[in-house]
Order: sequence, then C-alpha cells, then structure tokens
Amino acid sequence: MTNHSFTNLQLHLQKPVCCHSLKMFLSLLKKTYFTIFWIFFGYAILCLYYYLNQVNIIFPASRIDNDTLFNFTIDHQELYVDAPDGARLHGVLFKAKKPKGVILHFHGNAENMLSMQYAAEPFVERNYSFLAMDYRSYGKSSGSLSEENLFADAALFLGHLKNSGWESSEIILYGRSIGTGVAIQLASISDLRGMILYAPFYSLTALADYHFPLLPAELLLKFPMDSAGYMNSVKHPVLILHGADDRIIPLDQAERLANITGKLIVLENGRHNDLYGHQRFWIEIDNFLASI
Repeated sequence: MTNHSFTNLQLHLQKPVCCHSLKMFLSLLKKTYFTIFWIFFGYAILCLYYYLNQVNIIFPASRIDNDTLFNFTIDHQELYVDAPDGARLHGVLFKAKKPKGVILHFHGNAENMLSMQYAAEPFVERNYSFLAMDYRSYGKSSGSLSEENLFADAALFLGHLKNSGWESSEIILYGRSIGTGVAIQLASISDLRGMILYAPFYSLTALADYHFPLLPAELLLKFPMDSAGYMNSVKHPVLILHGADDRIIPLDQAERLANITGKLIVLENGRHNDLYGHQRFWIEIDNFLASI
C-alpha cells in the first residue's frame, strides 16, 4: 500500500468520528438552550406571579361585616372617613377619660379592627385616646389598595383628628410593622408631637430583597414604601422598638433607620409579634411619652 493510499484510508476512517462528535455537540447545545430557556421562562413566570399578586401577599386583608358589633370593653366610637375617590374608611376611637393626647395608629398587615382593643388598651390606661384605622379592603373599609391611597388615607384620619379639636401638639403617630411605613410617610409631611415605631423596615424594597433575594424587587414592587427616604424629613421625636430575634423584619432594618433619626430600643429575645409582653417595651413607651 502506498503512502498516498494509506493517508486516504486514515481520512476515510476519521470522518465518521468527526461527524459523531459534531452531532453530540449540537445535541448538547440544543439541550443547554432549552434548559436555559425553561429556567428563564420559569423565572419570568415567578416574577409575574409576585407582581400580579403582591397586594394579596403584602396585604392579606380580612374583612368584617358592616353590621358587626364590636364587644370592646373600652369606651369607643366607630367612625367613617370618606375619601375623594368614593372609598369609605372605617376606624375606631378608643376614648381615655382624661386624655393627655391621642395616638393615631396604623396596624400590621395581618390585623384589622377586631384586634385593636389589645393594641389600644395599654395606651388608654395611660390616659391617651387611641384612634385606629383599617386600610382599604380591611375590616369595614372599602376601596382598592395602592401606596398612594395608603398615604392619602392616613392623612385623612389625621385631618379628622384635627377637625375634631385635637391640636398637632397632642397627636402621636404609632405604626406597627407594615404600618410603620404609613406612619413615617405621614410624619415626614406633618408637625406633630412624636412617633412610635414598632418593628419598622428600612424600605419595603429592602425587606423584599431580604425575603426574596433572587427577585428584582425594585422592578416588581408597587409598594416600595421608602421609609428611609421619608425619615430624612421627620423633625419630631421618634422612638423605635424592635425585637432582637425578629425574623420577619430583621433588626438591621431598624438599625439602619435609626441611623437617620430616632432612638432605637432593642428588646432581647423579642420577636415580631410579642413585644407587648416585654416589660421594657412599656418602660420605654412611658419614658418617651413623658419626654415629649
């Protein structure tokens, strides 16, 4: 066999091997393409789900029948405030006998008016009247939720207090959890006596990044609730109370907020929903109320 014939035989034998390798490469490339496609498709569906359902996720509202009678043991008055867009907002004023001032309260996202005596009673015992409002779609309140509506409705309740004869120097804002975002925004545009924050967040965007680190919260959120940004405009005294073991809103959110303004009190072994049971919580509340 000549050298030329031997070379032709080698080339002939190598061609099937090269073709087989190419087919394997193209097959692997195709599988990789479809894998990447389905990953991105699934991610897009996940983002779309959270975008479309975020109101129900952030605000899992629970309704109360309009004819429900509350069995509160504290002297109280139900009231309604009408919004310009036709929404009717419900609230309850718990009355102190000899009030030193009034607390305007914005509750957490899993609460409604049925649980408000628990929130109000310690303040009424300290001779502070206590006005709590239910957000749109909560309790007996009507209307649809948006960040703009949340802030505007809070201002309506503040206006109601002032129209009822309360002076700005007698009004103290009190926000709990999601309600701290409402309280801080209202405080940023109001000159009041002070503000109490129970387990606040730096911003809802920052909190979403903590709970859902793989999602682009800044792009998806309709409720950014930039508490830190609004905190820069708060001029009156602020008390911040936070549990060291809070896993819903981690302590560092409150620490970053307190770096802007406010006195931060960290309750050791405190979690998100048990701060009322800590003796120091009320000691700090009493000291704050006495100082403002």
